[in-house]
Amino acid sequence: MSAARAAELAEVVAWISGRHPEAAEIGPDDDLIESRLIDSLGFLEFIVLIERLSGRPVDVENLDLDDFRSLSRIDEVFFSGPSGRSSAG
Repeated sequence: MSAARAAELAEVVAWISGRHPEAAEIGPDDDLIESRLIDSLGFLEFIVLIERLSGRPVDVENLDLDDFRSLSRIDEVFFSGPSGRSSAG
């Protein structure tokens, strides 16, 4: 993983930790939605964070919730560059 991708994921973890300081270490395959680390109240704010970090818009009309389920999936979909599939369409 590149340093840029690691930094982007670190910002994602920092955002989640800021909203849930009680959360223990977040593993790459932990289910962020099932554990309620990303919930409906903060989801739009989370999308804005992903858009800012990835430099690409997230198409909310065709959104796949599984793309946000774990850190490894977020990295694969949004931070892996042109080879990654994007919810942006």
